[in-house]
Amino acid sequence: MIVTYIRSSSYNNYDFCQMQYFLTYVLGWRSDSGKKAEMGTMAHKVMEVLAGLKKFQQDNPRKKYLVVNDDKCGKIREHQDKLHTGEFVDRLTEKAISDYAKDSRHKFYRKERAEIRQTVETFLTWNDGQFDPRLRNIYYPEPHFDIPIEEEWAKFDFVDAHGKQQTGQLAIKGTIDLVTLVNEETIEVVDWKSGRRLDWATGEEKTYEKMWGDPQLLLYFYAMSKMFPEFKYRIMSIFFYKDTEGKPDPVPYSFCFDESDEERFLEMLKNRVGEIKENMSPKPVDPTRKDLKCKYLCHFYKNKFEGESNCMCRSVEKSLKEEGMDVVLEKYTAPDFNIGFYEAPG
Repeated sequence: MIVTYIRSSSYNNYDFCQMQYFLTYVLGWRSDSGKKAEMGTMAHKVMEVLAGLKKFQQDNPRKKYLVVNDDKCGKIREHQDKLHTGEFVDRLTEKAISDYAKDSRHKFYRKERAEIRQTVETFLTWNDGQFDPRLRNIYYPEPHFDIPIEEEWAKFDFVDAHGKQQTGQLAIKGTIDLVTLVNEETIEVVDWKSGRRLDWATGEEKTYEKMWGDPQLLLYFYAMSKMFPEFKYRIMSIFFYKDTEGKPDPVPYSFCFDESDEERFLEMLKNRVGEIKENMSPKPVDPTRKDLKCKYLCHFYKNKFEGESNCMCRSVEKSLKEEGMDVVLEKYTAPDFNIGFYEAPG
């Protein structure tokens, strides 16, 4: 397979289902978001706006009104005295829900809206507001990163589905929820997780011990070391809202990596990229498609290419076996998709 960049989500997606990875990141087809995922996005938006307002307040201490121009919620303008009130958080949460709901295929009823409000409240109030951005010294709200890996093994050179030569260096790309300033030598990455404390690829709980080798944490750490090299220490904190069963059970994990972990990440990344490059026959999570994750959760099982009788993943699987990778790339690449380009959301 062709690989030009890695995100934490794509790294984990390959572990979960190689075929889903192939359809998403090599052929360029997008999956519809599930309702739970969109609910998490709404809660994250509230945290993002609150962090932006706090940063505005830090940068403009004399201004009475705080302003954020958000990509989804538009212009948010609020008096500084209202920033820490529950009434403002409730209004902001309802606005985030409404602004996302109008473009969603899902309906968000009273129960779902209450769950989103509860998620936001937990993020803000747990342990006396330990992860409340309004109580933090905001260094960078939701930074996007696009960092080339300057290693010989990270070079790519190929002809894409449109006949264009693509050359360059593999990059790591993504978006971090929040970077806060702890002291002159230390920054802390905060990542709020509204979903379950579960590794979808293995079905196992994400424990503190297992998280030391988590690709997302190491990827974020490496990105921060390149984006903010002036800081000696970088803390990575993940705040999980739910347990493995999806029930509220707030648990934070914090890690402080060092320079040796940069090499550990690069070796991990090198092995994963090599594995993807060598894979000319990506496998589905279940060849029979009887797994519930296929039948009920996968966009590519539930949808078909125009004019074809099989689901998307079966059509691609069949074509790979009968016609090979080059034909599949030419035949099934999404219109206007550029495998060398990725724009971070938000």
